[in-house]
Amino acid sequence: MAEEFANKIKRLELENFTCFGKVAMDFSPGINVFIGENGTGKTHLLKAIFMSTNIGLLDGVTPILKANDNSSFLLAPAPTKAFLSNYYPPSVRSINLIKKGTPSDKSGIIKFKGFGNENNFGLQIDTVRNEWDGTFQMKHKGVFIPQQEVLSWFRGFIASYEERDSAIDPTYYLLAKSLALSKLKGEKLNDAIRLSKELEESIGVTVQLEGDEFFIYYNQGGGIRSALEASGINKLSQMLYLVLNGSLTKNTILIWDEPEVGLNPKYIKLVAQFLISLANAGCQIFVTTHDYLLPYELSLSKEYEDVVEGKVPPMKFFTLMKGDDGTVVESGETMYDLPYDSIMEGHLQFHEKREQLQRSALKQ
Repeated sequence: MAEEFANKIKRLELENFTCFGKVAMDFSPGINVFIGENGTGKTHLLKAIFMSTNIGLLDGVTPILKANDNSSFLLAPAPTKAFLSNYYPPSVRSINLIKKGTPSDKSGIIKFKGFGNENNFGLQIDTVRNEWDGTFQMKHKGVFIPQQEVLSWFRGFIASYEERDSAIDPTYYLLAKSLALSKLKGEKLNDAIRLSKELEESIGVTVQLEGDEFFIYYNQGGGIRSALEASGINKLSQMLYLVLNGSLTKNTILIWDEPEVGLNPKYIKLVAQFLISLANAGCQIFVTTHDYLLPYELSLSKEYEDVVEGKVPPMKFFTLMKGDDGTVVESGETMYDLPYDSIMEGHLQFHEKREQLQRSALKQ
C-alpha cells in the first residue's frame, strides 16, 4: 500500500449504533462526502470517525497491549463514558447509543480498518471492556469542524467551558483548543502558507489571534473583531487559521459537519476547491452536507478529471437512507452513481411545483 495511505481510514463497520443496524463503508483516501435526510446518522458517523483519530486523547482511556496475543484493550473506568463525554453534550449523554430495539444481549459496535493488514480496531458500546481487533494506532490526527464557527465567541470560551458546567457540544471545545494555538514559524509556516494561499487570496482576508480574541483583516485595508464579522467569513477564516497554526496539515484527517451552514452559496465553490487542495496535499476528508452545490461541484470535477484544471484527488460519495432495520448506506464514485439522492429529490420537487404553478397561471 502506498505510504501516503498508511495512516488513513479504509473501512468502517457499525452495528446497533444509534440509528444504524448493520452497515459497512469503504472509504476513499481522499474526499468522502455523505448526504442524507435529517435523522439518518450523519453526525454520529462523523463522531465515530473522529474517535478513531483521537482514541489516545480520550479522558481516562489508555490502549494497552494484552500479553501473549495480538489483541489490545481499552482499559479505563468507563471507556464508553469517556467516548460520550468527549463527543456528546451532557444533555444527550444519558441517552443510550445502542440502536432502539436492539436485544438486551447485544451491544453497539464500531469497527475500523486502516490501509494496512493490521490496522484494525473496534469499540464496543455499553461495556466496561472495549476490545481492539488489532494494533490500529492512527498517526494522523483528526480535526472535527462542527456546523457553527467558533471565532466569534472564542473569547473566554475555553476557560468558561473548563470551569463550569456546559450544555455545549464538546466538539466546539476541542475546536477552540486547536484554534488557541499560535501561528507556526520558520519553514513550517512557509509550508502552511503555501497550503492556505489559495483560500486566503480567494476570501481576501488574513486572521490574527490577538490576546484572547480573533480579528479579521481585509487585504484591501481595515480590520474587524471576529465577533462583529459575518459568520460565513468567520467560518472560512477559521479554516485558514487552522492551517497557519499547524492544526490542519497534510497529515490531518479532516472531519467537517455541514460546511454550508452560515455560508453564502457563492463561497461553496471555494470550499470545494479548498477541500480538493487539502486532499491533494495528503489530507483524508470526511464531510456531510445538505447543500446541492458542494457535492455536485466535487462530483463534477471527478466526472471530468481528464479535462479540468489541476489534479483531482480520489473521491467517494455516500447516501444515507432510512430503512426497515435502521439507516442504509450506499456509495458511488460520483453523485450520479448513487441510487437515491435526497438533495436532488428536493430540487425536483421544487421544479415540479414551479411547473404546476406556471400551468395554472396560463389557464387563467
